[in-house]
Amino acid sequence: MTVLSNKIYESIRLIRKMEKVALQYSPFGYHVAFSGGKDSQTILELCKMAGVKFRAFFYKTSVDPPELLKFIRTNYPEVIWLKPERTMFQLILDKKILPLRNCRFCCEILKERRGLNELTIIGVRKEESYRRAKRQEFTMECKYGADKLLLSIILEWTTREVFEFLRKRGIEICSLYSVFKRIGCIGCPMNNKAQRRELMMYPLHRKAYINTIIKLRKVGRYLDFSDAEDVLNWWCSGKSKKVYLAEKKQLRLWDNNSELAA
Repeated sequence: MTVLSNKIYESIRLIRKMEKVALQYSPFGYHVAFSGGKDSQTILELCKMAGVKFRAFFYKTSVDPPELLKFIRTNYPEVIWLKPERTMFQLILDKKILPLRNCRFCCEILKERRGLNELTIIGVRKEESYRRAKRQEFTMECKYGADKLLLSIILEWTTREVFEFLRKRGIEICSLYSVFKRIGCIGCPMNNKAQRRELMMYPLHRKAYINTIIKLRKVGRYLDFSDAEDVLNWWCSGKSKKVYLAEKKQLRLWDNNSELAA
């Protein structure tokens, strides 16, 4: 048995083992968190292979890549779409701040409040980050006044194994993987390396972010920046506001000194 075959076997065994818990919470069984990305495709296929009861849900955010939305509609018509009560831009105005790596209110509101009082299967993997490397397969906590149960069935899988699994199962992946390593919300600060490129690729979303920043500046936010474009440039830089503004000030001093020297 290959390493991948063994991991498939263990994932399916875990799904079947925990189904009784899922059914205690919901007659529909598992709540599968489906994003349309490779990891969520993998957990959905494993649930099908396990033959358990489940429903798959896509949490629409209002800043989802159009290619991804089309991919899900075409390839996964059985997935249930949960639409947001507030758009990303409305949430930003409500919070009076852009989402940051250490302040992701958007994830909390648009995603983490889904699947409460159900056993939710998620596509988190240890390989993705130091924080996720500490994660357990099953976690349970009280959140928002309800039980939040999470089951990570591909926690030990590598990225290579995920792609190999999908290839062997004959499952098509979203075309955006030819452009980005990670697919998520347009402008997500967690994808800082591709954030600027994403916003250039989707000019309507970029314009919406700019317009939202302009509204924030009208109520006194981000006034220490030159304009909305400057704010967006900082947001995509991955730097703290303090560091960004300090470097900008230093650059301005260098420019002024160069002009005097000339």
